[in-house]
Amino acid sequence: MDFTYEILDPATINVRLNYGGEWFDFNLFHKHGEWILHPFDASLLGNPDMCRLVVADLLSNKPFQVMLAKERIMLSHLRTSVDVSGDGDGRDRIRGGRLGEEAEPSAELDKPDELEEWIASRTLEEILAGELQAMEDKLAFYNKLLQRMFYENLGPGDAEFDRIQEISRIYKDAVARFRDLKL
Repeated sequence: MDFTYEILDPATINVRLNYGGEWFDFNLFHKHGEWILHPFDASLLGNPDMCRLVVADLLSNKPFQVMLAKERIMLSHLRTSVDVSGDGDGRDRIRGGRLGEEAEPSAELDKPDELEEWIASRTLEEILAGELQAMEDKLAFYNKLLQRMFYENLGPGDAEFDRIQEISRIYKDAVARFRDLKL
């Protein structure tokens, strides 16, 4: 079987897809009224082209579509935490958008008109919610990285482990402080 999933709770589903002989892990979670698909693998997060291919394969996977239907998740309402549109305009690393749409500002938004249009089309709450989601995604990524390092017998006292652990603490603190803003 090339696809498996595990329902952790009503708002969280872990998904695994075998693509090209390798297993890729995703987390499907419900947040702010939407279902968001987030890749866990650093190889996908660091390679937008590969991420686009694997996500496209997952979305066309019939058992995945059946799982969505059973869980009453509409494919048309599914979002990804990374842009998989492949529109080639240099915005592949934008997070939080619907499939094929831009959802938060990119470092490449260098034209004042584009930035103004982006700001004008969103409420402050939407912008802040997007920022919180991006920080939560980063926290999840670094926690997963720590877990993998631990499984490779690295831990406190190892320089790389300690640096990643400190980054994780920074994101955890930032998420907590951001939530205190009463979004």
